[in-house]
Amino acid sequence: MKTLPLKIVIISDWYSEGMGYAENFLPKALAAQGHDVHLLTSTAQVYYTSKSYNKTYEPFLGPSVVDPVVKIIDGYTLHRLPLIPSKLNGMPGIEGLYSYLECLSPQIVQVFEIASSTTFIAADYCTKTGCKLFIESHTHASVFKGADKRYPLGILINAVNLFRCYWYRKALSNVNEATIKCYPIASDVAKIVENEFGISKQKIEIQSLGVDTSIFHPPKGDFVDELVKLRKKIGLEENSFVCIYTGRFSSSKNPQCLAKAVGNLQKKGVNIQGLFVGNGTELEVDEINKHKGCFVHPFVPVNDLRKFYWIANIGVWPAQESTSQLDAIACGLPIIVSSNVKVSERVDGNGLLYRDGDEINLEEKIYQMYLNEDIQGMSEIGLSKIETQFSWNAIAKCRISDYQRAIMG
Repeated sequence: MKTLPLKIVIISDWYSEGMGYAENFLPKALAAQGHDVHLLTSTAQVYYTSKSYNKTYEPFLGPSVVDPVVKIIDGYTLHRLPLIPSKLNGMPGIEGLYSYLECLSPQIVQVFEIASSTTFIAADYCTKTGCKLFIESHTHASVFKGADKRYPLGILINAVNLFRCYWYRKALSNVNEATIKCYPIASDVAKIVENEFGISKQKIEIQSLGVDTSIFHPPKGDFVDELVKLRKKIGLEENSFVCIYTGRFSSSKNPQCLAKAVGNLQKKGVNIQGLFVGNGTELEVDEINKHKGCFVHPFVPVNDLRKFYWIANIGVWPAQESTSQLDAIACGLPIIVSSNVKVSERVDGNGLLYRDGDEINLEEKIYQMYLNEDIQGMSEIGLSKIETQFSWNAIAKCRISDYQRAIMG
């Protein structure tokens, strides 16, 4: 049965063009299904509160706060509204959000995180109007440290704190009441959603983040000469075995562990090199560059990133979960990730786990990949998983089915 077009509003606290996050790809995928999709966000760029924003992100993203704007991007309408500086989880609020929702009058509202002032407003709007609220959560156990439990009972020392605690818990309760379905992106995230934020278990459905396979895919056509030139431009040897890392160079992501492992292998005469695409502080970049065989390249727009995966042999992410891991798999790369991550399904059959933070163990795993004669087989397993489990188009179809069922009652 053909479904009728829906009017969908997606709310993201911040947004940057040219990035590869859910707020960039989910609205694109939903719009591609023939629906009227609007992304409401603040004028804040991603990571705008970072102390090193000017040096680390501004060269690629531009100013940390931009002008309000309404424009079409990838088939959906982007609405940037003035930000409201907020201390709630360090995320900005959005000025006039409730009134803007009233003007758009959507059938569906989709938000990306639970403990956010914008989500609290969306829940209030949906409760009063009958609009259907869907929520996601992206907070893995590897980065959740209880920071979202803003006012634990142990520190209540006065009436002001008591009121704040009551308000926060009440707001979370309102979100749960208004929510039709919550999509945590992994099993550890689901536990946090239920135990820390109080979302009813029957409303929770685990659904991974995805990949835009129109952007990330193995090379098509004759790219050999172009890829050889790109390797040469970066400084990589034509026949070296390249480990790629993409993303932030922060200590929490620990790309420095990969740099040490590559440096150790270089000292042993193994022709393995490391390519680090992203940015960080001067100190973080220097820590990578000081190891032999390691090359740093600044952030590139998401549409250009696939070529960097194409010139690599494997992807390595030493700490935490990252959507970049999925992008690399979609480009045909086996990957190595930390044993602490809770998304082992990403590497089953097409990658390896190493002991988190152990550069010697990471060195051993990289060398194991280097010697593996069935890298192509691992690649094919990964590509099959992308097609069946991790495509944004497949995820969008599932969401639309859920949205339609909610409207039909």
